[in-house]
Amino acid sequence: MPRPSRSQHRGPLRRRPPSRFPVLAVSLAGLSVLLGTIGFTQVTAEPTEPITFVVDGGLPYGITQDSVEAAAEGIGLAHEPFTLHVVGRDLEWEEYTHGETGDADVLLSIADDPDDLDLDLPDANRVAFAGEDYSDHYRDAATIRETFVNNRTLGHRPNAVLGAALTAADLRFDGGVRTPLLWAPLAALPMFIAVLAMYRWIGRRRGEHARYRAFGEAQLRLARAVLALETLNLRVDVAEVAAPATEAGGPERSAPAQLRNDWTRVRGLTVELARTEQELVAELDRTVSPLKARTQEQLTTDLEQFSADTLDLQRRSDVLAQSAEVRSGHAGSRSVLDRLALPLLQSVDEVLAHHERYPAAARALESQRAELLAITHEVAAGVGPSAELMDRWNTAEQAIRTTAGTMARRVTPRKTIPNATHVRTLEEAVQERSRRRVSAATAGATDSFAALRSSLGLGHGQDLGPLQATERVLELIERREAPQDRPAPPTTGRSARAVPYGLLTVALPLLLSLAAGWMVAAQVEDSHIQYGRELTGAQPLAGLQVYGDPGALRAPVEPRENEPQSHTESLSLELVREQMTTRVERSDEAALLPAELALTVAVLPAEEYLSYSPDPKYEHRIAIDYWDLMGAQQQVKQDVAARFPEVVDPRTGDVALGQAILPVWVLTDGTFAFDNFLTGEFSVGVSSRMGAYYFNGTEPTVYGTGDMENVSLGWWVGYRLGDLGRAMEYNHLTMDNVSPAAVFWAVAVSSWTGLLTVIMLGLAAAEAARRRVGTAAFRRQLAGLQQELNQLALGLDLSRLDMVAVLGLDSATGGRAEESEQRLYEMGLVTAWREVDALGQLPRKEQRGQAWESRVLRVRTMVDTLSSREASVSRRAEDLLHAQRFGS
Repeated sequence: MPRPSRSQHRGPLRRRPPSRFPVLAVSLAGLSVLLGTIGFTQVTAEPTEPITFVVDGGLPYGITQDSVEAAAEGIGLAHEPFTLHVVGRDLEWEEYTHGETGDADVLLSIADDPDDLDLDLPDANRVAFAGEDYSDHYRDAATIRETFVNNRTLGHRPNAVLGAALTAADLRFDGGVRTPLLWAPLAALPMFIAVLAMYRWIGRRRGEHARYRAFGEAQLRLARAVLALETLNLRVDVAEVAAPATEAGGPERSAPAQLRNDWTRVRGLTVELARTEQELVAELDRTVSPLKARTQEQLTTDLEQFSADTLDLQRRSDVLAQSAEVRSGHAGSRSVLDRLALPLLQSVDEVLAHHERYPAAARALESQRAELLAITHEVAAGVGPSAELMDRWNTAEQAIRTTAGTMARRVTPRKTIPNATHVRTLEEAVQERSRRRVSAATAGATDSFAALRSSLGLGHGQDLGPLQATERVLELIERREAPQDRPAPPTTGRSARAVPYGLLTVALPLLLSLAAGWMVAAQVEDSHIQYGRELTGAQPLAGLQVYGDPGALRAPVEPRENEPQSHTESLSLELVREQMTTRVERSDEAALLPAELALTVAVLPAEEYLSYSPDPKYEHRIAIDYWDLMGAQQQVKQDVAARFPEVVDPRTGDVALGQAILPVWVLTDGTFAFDNFLTGEFSVGVSSRMGAYYFNGTEPTVYGTGDMENVSLGWWVGYRLGDLGRAMEYNHLTMDNVSPAAVFWAVAVSSWTGLLTVIMLGLAAAEAARRRVGTAAFRRQLAGLQQELNQLALGLDLSRLDMVAVLGLDSATGGRAEESEQRLYEMGLVTAWREVDALGQLPRKEQRGQAWESRVLRVRTMVDTLSSREASVSRRAEDLLHAQRFGS
């Protein structure tokens, strides 16, 4: 005889789940922090390496070694050190084609071709990079040359070289990726994966704990089966003696032979499971040889199979014990037959509640019910369940099935087409009702109930016998009374919620993530331009002074009363600020200044500084030679500096930072034209908008005539300052050294993972909340069941009087059926009481979940049936007493 294993005394052993998920999650979280730190460092890094300038002597525009170094002081910095060599000659073939630049990293030529001033298409042959071929650096070289020419057009000299150097630093000497649009998703992605890994690990841990709990319960079932083997063998021996093999067909087909065969199977299964348990314990103890060890998946499968096999063993043992009890005629056979009769009688009582539909069949069914109850009474009185008694039981069940079949044919729903779908759904509903009925009456032992019937030779080819026939009648009645309330049968095996659930968890997050990746990648691709972005400049004009004579301008012809009456009056700081504010409020393309700036308006006679002529292509424009304009700008700076020395930096000869000069060219007829702003801000970056279009200076518009003859100079100055504010905000733009495709996939994957994580956490939270609410509702229902059972128990004496003393005296069976019915009622009441008490005694942590809720629902069904039966008995007793007292 196998002995209980040592694990039965100290609980199931546990193989801990693999620890790779927590390690992976922690590692990914650390990687996320590391990437976030690196990204933050990259994004916030400021250039610290000084740019080395080598400037040849004799260069024009005041570009010297000292002036360039003075201009670069404190701001000529890069992320990587490099040397810029400035020459005044055209570059040689070997220099710009093969990168032979000597000791310099970048070679910049400020020479010009008189026939091609690089104003439309910058000449990339005037910039060379050390060790690089022409084809590798064409775009970068053209951009650097464009920056230099652009700054020169704005009146800069040394600052033009500095702007070209800073543009080269951004394009060629910054290996870092400085956009948060890439680092943010890169840092978030490992964290999302870490959350998913932990979610997966927690799920596996929960699954492992559930499997080990099931294994412990299976060990307990096996231990009980092992301990009950000798008792079970004794019961089979007694049954063989009490019921000798006298049936036709030989001993091998008799009831005792069947019991002996069942006993052999139970014993063999017990021994086999005991060996399996020892192997599984060795696996969980890790004492088995590595060569013979099961894989984790195989171990999980074997644990589940072991649990299922022990459940089957328990069922077989229970069925064999009860069948042997009935065959031997012991006192315990009464409770066995009561269990078989209870769900059927409850179902019959519900059918009889509709007796007005089929009175004749109802009377027959009531008589057959009484016969079945009489048999149970005989067993209770000590008459053993002989073969004759079991034949009577089988005959009574067959009669009930026949009568119920007749009723079912009479209550078939109207307009019902007896097609295959209808028959299938009806049979499925009947099977489910029958299982629920047995489950409620037997505290969930549905499988044992069907197996016991089969062992006793009952059922007539059906697992649950006549119960299915009576439940079919009840199902048809319900369908006939309320067909519109019944849901249509599903057309497929998959739930209709699978489609929206899949849309929620797969398709929608994927589409949103791809859209997010596309939008961010597009922004990265254009992030160095950023046209159309929100302008944030908030500084008004810091100061305003005038150089020259505004009185030389043609006065406004008919100025309005609330506007300045002269150009001189209009050039006040207050009026210019007011015009700037009005422009910004009315236009999204204008902005206040991003930094403090003082303006000098230089009103100058054009013929003293440059030569001009009417533009042949455009009316109200004049044409100025480019080099003539460059010379005029230099002269303007010198003249203004003589009167206002703070405006120009004496070390560089360029306008000082925080200062600006606006040349106003006064024409001979008193009209005027504007030059570009000459500011301390120099153009730098791949797409700066400061002075980007040279024709703004060489082909200026003429004001003070035609439709604009009444507009004052101060109004135009405020208007153009709004454009300057926008240009200053778009200056110093840098290139993001990252592929838009890389950003797209980083953002899309991280967004998708993040959305899935949020959805999973949200669904888990919602499910937890739903379970919490559902569990609380079931606890309240359980408390209500306890109160209902208390009321039924208090009325138990009255129930006995009504059933036995009142109804039993008028019974055709002499009260035997009523006594059996009352005993079955009290048995059901005790069963329900014990189940409610057991459910209430469970620890709070076990009072949740589908299994616990199913048990509560079973008790709910049983209590409802008991309450209905008690109400029916009370009504029948009152009707009988009333009829005896007053006549029918």
